[in-house]
Amino acid sequence: MFIEDFGLESPPGFVSNYLYKMKQNGVFDKIRGLWIGNYEHESGITLEQIVMDTLENPKFPIIKSDNFGHGMYKTPIPIGTKARIDEKGVILIENCVDC
Repeated sequence: MFIEDFGLESPPGFVSNYLYKMKQNGVFDKIRGLWIGNYEHESGITLEQIVMDTLENPKFPIIKSDNFGHGMYKTPIPIGTKARIDEKGVILIENCVDC
């Protein structure tokens, strides 16, 4: 699962409420990893703080990367390609581009 938001439009309380609704609806029970993207808010509260406060003790890996979302630099994310998330980051385990 990928999440990111634009802090100028979504204050931390809004993001927290959204994540709690997903938690109450069992969304986080169905995923096998979480990739947190860009989020900057004037309060200094980070998206990873909000996620960890919401999930408390997640049973899946979580990685943080500012290179997708509303930031200047973006990395393509191959949707539908098998990948593994571990302490080294995201590792693609199948080709996602035909040459």
